[in-house]
Amino acid sequence: MEILFITSHLPFPPASGGRRREYELISRLGKNFKIHLCSLTTEPELDSLNLRYLEPHCSSISLCRISKPVQHDGKAQRRPWLMNRYYSEEGGNRIAQLLRDHFYDIVHLEGYYLMQLLPMSLELPVVLVEHNIEYSLDLQRIILSRSSQDFFSHWREYYLTFLWERSFWRRATKIVALTAEDQTTINRIEPKVDVQLIPNGIDHEPTISQLRSYRHTNFLQYRKYSNFQDGRCPSVLFVCNFAYEPNVDAALYFSNCIFPLVISRVPNTILYLVGNSPPAEVFSLTRTCNKTSHIEVTGFVESLNPYYKSAQVVVCPLRIGGGIKVKILEALKAGKAIVSTSVGAQGLNINNRAICVCDKESDFAGNVIRLLVNPQERHKQEQEALRFGRTFPTWDQVAKEYMRCYHKMASTTCNKRI
Repeated sequence: MEILFITSHLPFPPASGGRRREYELISRLGKNFKIHLCSLTTEPELDSLNLRYLEPHCSSISLCRISKPVQHDGKAQRRPWLMNRYYSEEGGNRIAQLLRDHFYDIVHLEGYYLMQLLPMSLELPVVLVEHNIEYSLDLQRIILSRSSQDFFSHWREYYLTFLWERSFWRRATKIVALTAEDQTTINRIEPKVDVQLIPNGIDHEPTISQLRSYRHTNFLQYRKYSNFQDGRCPSVLFVCNFAYEPNVDAALYFSNCIFPLVISRVPNTILYLVGNSPPAEVFSLTRTCNKTSHIEVTGFVESLNPYYKSAQVVVCPLRIGGGIKVKILEALKAGKAIVSTSVGAQGLNINNRAICVCDKESDFAGNVIRLLVNPQERHKQEQEALRFGRTFPTWDQVAKEYMRCYHKMASTTCNKRI
């Protein structure tokens, strides 16, 4: 069986939840299917260096440049931001050529906004994976708006995203939701679409250790980190991909509104903000006068293992988001004491024994403080996290669900043709 697998970025390095998910799937599906990967890129020269990590799992790989948005383009103004961000004329042409020149059994897309790259007359079965219900994130942004201009901007995004996302759901043969909540929402809004729940997996160690091979490549254009305290001070950890705007909002929110409450009670606590592509406003947190030496921003790191090993508390202070957060799954697998907002814990069907879920700033800070100063409470929470983490499927099990999904769709399509 041959699968045309379309992503909005090259799934290596797995430095974000989406990339990790895609890499974990492709590395397993490639053992049983011929995977033809088509990825969009803004840095083709850089991504070309990393193709060798995916080539053992793929029959072919295509990199297609994302087109620069045209100002005052009438079509662009009628599309939501995500569709404009991931629009690629080269990608659309390349996909059309691949479909003309080769027969595929299934087209697999990671994100509704990639549907715009497919020909309207496509007769092949299409699997559309929704990491989040994107219009719901725009609703969260509306709630957090600080000005009328922000409010109306987010409202416009919500309206456009709602229209386009629903229209692409109707075009797909099957939609895969990562959480039961998203599956229910899609079924409620579009009762006639076929929605299947396939959550993310939880075993990530092979991917994390594999990042060490980057030491001698041109990819490592990141800040070297020399101030890692390795457990000598109480530490709080937030791991994320800072190229994703909700993670930046979460880091700033926690650093400015919650962390000062923590260091007022535990003055020697250090906050580690770990992840690729931190913007200037995140780096500037290390230079804020009243938090000097309390916040460390690492940029990309070769391995997360030392950070998970030494951190007393892992936080997920997201205010915008959807789907299951890979960062939470990793923390559960590592057996860490976790404090999260309800947005960060979405889709986990969790109780406060495994993760402390709280949305008030004072409650969030209070739980972080409690876990920092009370080793027995922290140990109890860590054991609950480990137990809860074992209830999630492994990536091997997740890949098998996709295999069954592909076979069922392909057989149904064949029966219809007959």
